[in-house]
Amino acid sequence: MRLGAIPGAIVALLAAGPLFAQHGLIAIPLSDPVYVQIDGLLRQGCRAAMISPFRPYLASQIRDAVGHAERDSSCAGTIRDALGKRFAQVASDSIAAESLRSRLSFGAAATLRATARRDLEYRPLWRDIRPDSVGDRVAVGIVRGRVTWNGGDRLVAVADAYAQSSRRNDPQVRGRGFRQSEAVVDFGDSYVNGSIGPLTVSLGRSGESWLAEANESLVLSAQGPPLDRLSASARWRRFEARALFSSVNDVVLDARDSLTVGIPPQRVHRFLAAHALTFRPSPSWEFTLGETALLTRRGAGVDLAFVNPVMLYVVSENDTSRAGAAADGNNLTAFGSVRAVRGRATAAAELVVDDIQIDGKDRENIPDQLAWRLAASIGLPLFVPASVGVEYKRVGSFTYLRRSYAEVYQQYDSPLGSELGPDADLFRAFGEVWGNGRLRFGGRVGRWRRGARRIDMRPAEGAFGHAGEPFPSLTVSRASVQSAWLGDVSAEFLDRILPVTIRAEVARVDNVNNQPAQSATYFRASLVGTYQFRYP
Repeated sequence: MRLGAIPGAIVALLAAGPLFAQHGLIAIPLSDPVYVQIDGLLRQGCRAAMISPFRPYLASQIRDAVGHAERDSSCAGTIRDALGKRFAQVASDSIAAESLRSRLSFGAAATLRATARRDLEYRPLWRDIRPDSVGDRVAVGIVRGRVTWNGGDRLVAVADAYAQSSRRNDPQVRGRGFRQSEAVVDFGDSYVNGSIGPLTVSLGRSGESWLAEANESLVLSAQGPPLDRLSASARWRRFEARALFSSVNDVVLDARDSLTVGIPPQRVHRFLAAHALTFRPSPSWEFTLGETALLTRRGAGVDLAFVNPVMLYVVSENDTSRAGAAADGNNLTAFGSVRAVRGRATAAAELVVDDIQIDGKDRENIPDQLAWRLAASIGLPLFVPASVGVEYKRVGSFTYLRRSYAEVYQQYDSPLGSELGPDADLFRAFGEVWGNGRLRFGGRVGRWRRGARRIDMRPAEGAFGHAGEPFPSLTVSRASVQSAWLGDVSAEFLDRILPVTIRAEVARVDNVNNQPAQSATYFRASLVGTYQFRYP
C-alpha cells in the first residue's frame, strides 16, 4: 500500500463508524440520553413520541418516530430538532461503496460517576437504609468498548464489553469482583438482531424495560442486571407484539431459607417468560395487555409451553404434568396499560395483577397482590419546552413475593419490577424546563411510604394468612411505617458525544427501616459524565 493512501484509509474508517452505528436494528442502550429527550417530547403532547411500551428501542423505530414528528406541528421545537439531527433518515444509496467494504465498526466510551453523601445511603429504594460504608463509592470509572458487525439491512451483531472500578451498591452489575477486588469486567448489551418483514428476532444480552419511563416499570424494569434472552417483536400500523424468554440467576436455598437441619443447600434454576400485545386505534391512544412468568426448576430443562408466545401462561400453568410440583412453583402475573395524548396533556394508567382472589373462601386468607400506577402531565405554553405532572405508584404488601425465595420476582436480589419493591407507595409531582433540545432542568418532590416487607428478605414470606392487614404492613420486628419526603433537582446536558448529568437529592425520613425513631435527613449529590467515541 502506498503511504499516501494511509490518510484516506483512516478517514474512511472513521467515517464508517457513524454509518454502521445508525444500522436500523441496533438497540439503543437504556442509558442513552435519547430516552430522556423522547419522554420530554411526549410530555409536550407530541403523539409521534409515543413510540412503544417496550424498551430498548431500535434505531429504526426512533428514526421513524422522528420522521413523523417532523410532519406534526404539535411536535415542533428544539427537542424535535435535536432528535432530527441525530436520527436523520439515511437513504441506502447514500452510503459510498468504499465504506461497505469493511462491515466492522468500533466504538468506545469512558464514564466518570462521582457521588457525595451525608450520613447513610438510601438508594436504591428497595433496600434498607444502610451505612455509608456500603453505599456508592465517591468516584467510579467505567470504560466500554463496542464492536458492531453489519450483516446488511436485516442483520447486525454487537459485542459490548466494559471494565468498572467498583461494583459496590450498583444493582446493574452481575459480574464477580476482578481478582478479589471491587472492580468488575463483563459484557453489557451484546446481541445478534435479525429481521424478516415486520418480525425482528434478537438473541443475546440487554436491559429490558416494559411499560416504563427510563429504567422504572411495575412489570419488567431494568433496575437489575441486563437479561440473557431470546426475544421477538413484530410491528404493524396498529398492532405490536413482543415476546421474551430469558434465563434468570439461580437461587441456592440454604439455612437463610429455614431449610431443615441436615438438608444440604438446594440450587433452583430460574427462567423468565413474558409476552404482550399492544393496540393503537389512533396515534393518540395505546392499549397493552400481557403476562409474565417466573419459572423455577430444580432439574435441567426448559418448559417450551412458556416459550410459545401465543399460549396464555395462566392456561399452560394448569397442565396436568405440573401436578404435585408445589415445591417448584411458578410466579405468574398479568398486566395492562393505557396511554393517551390529548392536546398538550398526556396520561397513563398501569395495572399488574400478581394474584387476585375470586373465591370468597380464598379472600378470607389471601389478600389481592396488585401494583398500579397513574400519571398525568401537561406541556406549558412557554417560549421554551416545559411541563409539569403528577404520578402515584402503589405496590401491594405481598406483590412480587412468594413463600420460597426462588419464586420471588427478583434477579440478583434486585426487583424485576418496580424500584419500590413490595409494600410501598409513592406520590410525586415533577416539572421540567428545556433550555434547548439538549439542555434539561428538572425537579421532583414526593411522599414515600414503606412497610415491613422487602424484595430481598430471607426467608421469604407468602401472602397466605395476611388477608385484611393494613397497608403498608407491619411486623413485630418492624413495627412502624417508614415514611419520607423525597426531593431532587437535576441539570442534564443530553449530548450524544459528551452527556453530563448533575443531580442533588434530599430525603427526610421518619421511622428509618420501620423502627420507631426521630426523623433523619439525608443528602446526596451525584455527577455522571461520559465521553462517547462512535458509541453506540
